[in-house]
Amino acid sequence: MQYKTIITDENLLEQIQYPDGRLPISFYQDSLDDFLNGEVGFHWHDDFEFGFILQGEIECHIHQRLPDAARQSPVVLKAGDGMFINSRSLHWIRQVKPHTILPNFVVPANLFSLSPMREVYQQNILPLIRSPISGLYLLSERETDNKLLHVIKEIYNLDIVEIGYELHCIELLCRLWRLLLTRILQTGKQPPAAKAEFIQEERMRRMLSYIHTHYTESMTADRIARSANISRSECFRCFRTIMGISPSEYLCQYRLSQAAHLLLSTDRPISDICFSCGFKSTSYFGKVFREKCGLSPGQYRKNA
Repeated sequence: MQYKTIITDENLLEQIQYPDGRLPISFYQDSLDDFLNGEVGFHWHDDFEFGFILQGEIECHIHQRLPDAARQSPVVLKAGDGMFINSRSLHWIRQVKPHTILPNFVVPANLFSLSPMREVYQQNILPLIRSPISGLYLLSERETDNKLLHVIKEIYNLDIVEIGYELHCIELLCRLWRLLLTRILQTGKQPPAAKAEFIQEERMRRMLSYIHTHYTESMTADRIARSANISRSECFRCFRTIMGISPSEYLCQYRLSQAAHLLLSTDRPISDICFSCGFKSTSYFGKVFREKCGLSPGQYRKNA
């Protein structure tokens, strides 16, 4: 089985592909079984993302650029629930139950920025992009969320060959955005986003990019910190605040994900994969791989 990955550039910016000659909306149906351990790692995009859980459950973390007391923790979303992810927000998801299906679609942030719609963009879309709201967890048990979820599903299920498809889609997008603004206003006045929060998130992107580029090499927390021109203590603070783990823990997890990919997609010896992914000994590699996946590297390859 070839596990899927999110296609990103060196800064973890996801590369969204839109259909040529049509309304710029991209639709996906992600089966999380197709990702290593059912996890879609931290990434971001300039686009807005809307999704809902068709079956199964996920744990979702949308990094909030808010004071610690207001920041949302990872939330478990069940079948029927959904999410909104704001432009440029770091986020990841992981399935809690096997065979989880996540239909979703992305919309470019500049969809309404053309001259005839510029006032609409400035009054209704740009303020949300600049706000501290990084996203919303939409729960089917809440009435206000149900209205949003209904429109998200309606957009996802539109028939592209119907007469006036583009008009119908734009009509639903406008309704979705109006409900979204209402939902956010109902949460009360949000504290302004501190400049430090944006700086910390940008530092996080740089450090993740460095790890993804140099994970095969010997690496320390000091090297990771230098990649973002910050101190070791600030490096640990960024990882703990945004990802909830230390730099070394994230590095190990990323190395394991790359090793798992090579175990499934190549016939290279396990020892070769071990060293090429930055591990210093096969015994340690086998130990942490078993802790992460519940199987030895050899068993994992054989079972797959």
